[in-house]
Amino acid sequence: MTETNYEERYRGEGLSPESAHSLSVWIMILFWLFIPNTIASILSNERIVTSHDLLIVGNIISFIASIAYGLILLKISSKEEKYRIAGYCFLVTSAADAIKLILIAASGASEDVDFLAFGFIISLVSLIAGLIGTNSEFTGHSNVLQGVDDELSEKWLRLWKWYIGSLIAMLCSIILVYVIGMLLIIGAVIVIFIVSIMKIVYIYQTSKALDEYNKRLRSEV
Repeated sequence: MTETNYEERYRGEGLSPESAHSLSVWIMILFWLFIPNTIASILSNERIVTSHDLLIVGNIISFIASIAYGLILLKISSKEEKYRIAGYCFLVTSAADAIKLILIAASGASEDVDFLAFGFIISLVSLIAGLIGTNSEFTGHSNVLQGVDDELSEKWLRLWKWYIGSLIAMLCSIILVYVIGMLLIIGAVIVIFIVSIMKIVYIYQTSKALDEYNKRLRSEV
């Protein structure tokens, strides 16, 4: 079978051995990057962390990890177009983290209405970019796994539903904060943490599945 026949940009079953190996390596790097990024998301959460210094540290780690994560997704976007969208979205969230660092450093102006409005807009842009980026990344992983590991491919799509569900619960908790908000917040935080752990596991499994697929293809040539 020729290299041309192997190459199919958007489907796992069309991956060449070289493409499968390359994706396996880069996705394993995503695995190691997402761990500190998960920790940073906790440290940079103002509802969880009250220390000014920890908030700065969390945003710095998140900024660096998000840039690296986004660049790697762009690197592998030649194999799956969804990775390109996800990569750009992660770079947008990185820019938002940089701006939030500046806002935290200038927290003395936090009583100013314009200052607070600007902070809200940045957070909203970051949230939207994060949603689009996460959806694109999960879909991308699902796409490249089609024909490689269909069960794991479906798990990525289900994980997205868990993720969006936890965010909706968090939003409801803010709206209902004076009634049962705290319970919903706790529940949503737990679900988000579980989704993050599952994502770490799935990224690792995706890398391994592509590596095994690469070995299987090479043995058949």
